[in-house]
Amino acid sequence: MRSEKNMKVLIIKPSSFGDIVQALPCADALKNSFEDIKITWIVFNQWKGIVELCPDVDEVIAWDRKGGVKEFFRLVGLLRKTHFDCVFDLQGLLRSALLARLIKARKKIGVSGMKELSCLLIKEALPQNARINASLRNLETIRFITQKTLTPKASIKIDSQTMSQALQILSDAGIFGDFIVLQPFARGAGKDWSVQNYLELIDLIKSSEPKMNIVVLGMENNFGKLGDRVFDLCGKTNLKQLAAILSKSKAAIGADTGSMHLAAIMEIPSIFIFGASDINETAPLIGKFSLLINEHSPKNINAITPQQVFKKYKENGN
Repeated sequence: MRSEKNMKVLIIKPSSFGDIVQALPCADALKNSFEDIKITWIVFNQWKGIVELCPDVDEVIAWDRKGGVKEFFRLVGLLRKTHFDCVFDLQGLLRSALLARLIKARKKIGVSGMKELSCLLIKEALPQNARINASLRNLETIRFITQKTLTPKASIKIDSQTMSQALQILSDAGIFGDFIVLQPFARGAGKDWSVQNYLELIDLIKSSEPKMNIVVLGMENNFGKLGDRVFDLCGKTNLKQLAAILSKSKAAIGADTGSMHLAAIMEIPSIFIFGASDINETAPLIGKFSLLINEHSPKNINAITPQQVFKKYKENGN
């Protein structure tokens, strides 16, 4: 890949929350590998706010996943106006590889472990490394081009308007002083710690730190699940506001979710309660984090006790 100035690079990583967060180090790696580079990122519109938090990404293009074939070819037409130096398909599926195939670019590289025969459409970087941690697997595409040893790093920047909005949300909810965040709700069977466990954890924290506020973040359909001893902001924020609220928290506790991974890379002390997820693939690599897993039966997430989580919380200096 050329080293001269005015390079144009496209990253295709449309979904989902946690996967996008674990792909952000690719933008950092590119910025640190080339002097003058413009990074464009394609993302499904519902996750656009995550990529917009990353100052290493120069342009974010939203893809309406409900737009069907018409939306797909709108993207193709838009992107073919630019001749990219390189396209990185970090999604590794047939749809994303087809999009990459139709774009003008000198090089087109797919992530290790491409699926749905997508490797027939573009070159797969280092397929033998398909089973490594997700952040490292994404970085293999950049290593393939640069031949450099890369360490996962990512930057998050919250603009002043978003921060003001987040502070107003906290104020309107009556949240003043220190607070910790619970992010309990994950997609996928076996990834959620039980509500009863969270209620017991809340009791332990409240008994130890009566003045500590506990804030719950999540989707609107999760509102109210943890009762009235917490400040429930489920469905009350967009993605950028969620990040701004996380940045003000003392700690984050939750499942293997995108918002927990975001907390970790933002250097918020984060306690991940792992269940059915493959911890070797999805564990965070960046930031301040602790991992809890039932070693005897990893898929039995509820074998992890509230006392264990509370102990880890106190060990982290809370």
